[in-house]
Amino acid sequence: MVLLRVHTMEEPALLAAGLAQAGIALPLGTNESAGPDPSVVCLRPGEWLLLERHQPAAELLERIQSHVNPSLTSLHDLSDGLGVFRLGGEASPWLLGKLSGLDFLTGVSSGPHGARTRIGEIAVVLHFCPEPDGAPRFDLVFDRSVARYLWELLSDAAPHAEQLYATHGAAA
Repeated sequence: MVLLRVHTMEEPALLAAGLAQAGIALPLGTNESAGPDPSVVCLRPGEWLLLERHQPAAELLERIQSHVNPSLTSLHDLSDGLGVFRLGGEASPWLLGKLSGLDFLTGVSSGPHGARTRIGEIAVVLHFCPEPDGAPRFDLVFDRSVARYLWELLSDAAPHAEQLYATHGAAA
C-alpha cells in the first residue's frame, strides 16, 4: 500500500479544488475521510494521509504534483516507514475498543472517517471505511518497527473480542 502525507500552507480549499482535477477528493475537516482510491484522511488542518492500493507511489506523486504549489505544499512518500493492518468483520470494533480509548461501536455508524489514537502505547492512525456489504473495515497505520508487537497484541485480544461480539452483537 502506498502511504503519502500531504502538508500544505496553502488555503486547504484551494488545494482541494486543485486535487479534485486530479480525481482526488480532499476532505477539509479533521478526521474526515474521502475517496476509495486513494482513501484520504484529514489528520489536521492542512495535513492529510493518502492510502492507495492500486497505483504505484511514483504515479500517485506525479498525478498530484502538477496540481499543487511546491513552495507551499510538501508531499512525502511514507510507504517504507509505515505499516498497515486491515481489520474487518463484525468483531473488529470490539477488538479495537478493547485496546483503545475510542468508541468504535458507535463510530461505525458515522460513516467513513479517520482518527489518531494509541493502541498498546503505539501511535496509530485509523481509517474506517465500511465494506460494500456494510461490514466494518479498519486500516491501522503505524510505525513499521512495531508491527510484530502490534500484531501480537491484536492476536492476543481477538478471542475476547469475538466473545464480546457473540454475547453483545454487532455495533449499532
